Amino acid sequence: MKHRVTAMWTVAVLATGAAFVTYLAVRFENMRMGYALDKASNEQKKLSEMLRMLSLEAQTLREHERVETIAHQTLNMKAPSAERIIAVEGAGMKATGRAR
Repeated sequence: MKHRVTAMWTVAVLATGAAFVTYLAVRFENMRMGYALDKASNEQKKLSEMLRMLSLEAQTLREHERVETIAHQTLNMKAPSAERIIAVEGAGMKATGRAR
């Protein structure tokens, strides 16, 4: 009878130990995933802010007045005279006024 109680006590202690180790493993994994989620969330915030800034910059660079200013002041460009403009008809291209 004493041997049986000792065996059951040993099984109970081992089961409790295994349950505790499993609990710790799950808890540590949960903490690791929480830190990974926080890191990914911070990265997403940074990328969203970068996308917003780049969209604003792209919009600013597309403004006609800005392009004109850069062309005139930085590149020393000017509008062509009337005799330098050659009209091309029937070239098969549709003028949309937008750069592609």
